[in-house]
Amino acid sequence: MPFIHITQNVFLRRKHKKLKEDDIAICQCKYDTSDPESACVERCLNVLTNTECTPGYCQCGDTCKNQIFQKREYAKTKLFRTNGRGWGLLADENIKAGQFIIEYCGEVISSEAAKKRSHVYEAHEVKDTYMISIDTNYVIDSTRKGNFARFLNHSCRPNCETRKWTVLGETRLGIFAMKDISVGMELTINYYFEWYAGATVRCLCGAANCCIFLGAKSQRFKEYNHVWKDGNDRYKVEPSNRSHKNYNIGSGSTTKMKSQRIPKWKKSRCTPKRKVKSSSRKQVIKGSTRRSHQVRGDKKTKSL
Repeated sequence: MPFIHITQNVFLRRKHKKLKEDDIAICQCKYDTSDPESACVERCLNVLTNTECTPGYCQCGDTCKNQIFQKREYAKTKLFRTNGRGWGLLADENIKAGQFIIEYCGEVISSEAAKKRSHVYEAHEVKDTYMISIDTNYVIDSTRKGNFARFLNHSCRPNCETRKWTVLGETRLGIFAMKDISVGMELTINYYFEWYAGATVRCLCGAANCCIFLGAKSQRFKEYNHVWKDGNDRYKVEPSNRSHKNYNIGSGSTTKMKSQRIPKWKKSRCTPKRKVKSSSRKQVIKGSTRRSHQVRGDKKTKSL
């Protein structure tokens, strides 16, 4: 299904939130020319709470470094065609650990609207859908409108993670590097896929710790597949040799399914846990058939 490339979230049936002055988080940072680390970086109170500074209220002014979502300070990336796993996203420059890479953008819709859309996609036989729950009330759907973050592939040993940030009162989802990433390396995240029912889907990440099947570590998968055992030779997959081919693509491209569950918070949890029923619609991922599931959650900083 063709998609329209957008640079920021599109809100349907509601407008962007407008912060009241009393609700604006103001840090205590003051820029000192002799100390580059004074302009809203790691020690900034807003940075520590994953909240971006509001223009006009930060004492650091134009030197404030805590407006990366608003200024779209993305790392350089490229789309490429993977070997057997559809489209992927790779680093087009060296990326440092903890660096902001890209925001996950799409249409922000209510959870109820997301359920209705699932039925519409099913009726129109849309095989590839991209939905991520950012909380109990709203979902980011980048199936029809989104950016290149939708092409991030899953890996059982990822080099990126998702984090939630509060930006001008809105919750937004960002992709951040977990470690140093060299130019030309594929960018991946762990979907933390939760298996509920339907056909099992082979994981093709090729990592040494690959779980072989998406959702194989989830409780329901273990209960349903009685023969599953970690380390069972019957499920081992030899790592494939991947050839990276740079490929520029615009709207009208062929998309892929991202049945993803955003990583959980390491220490604090801001996303409520909730079970999501699988739809009756079957979809194809990497040549395998499964039932679609809604995505949820995220992981905090050291999470989208």
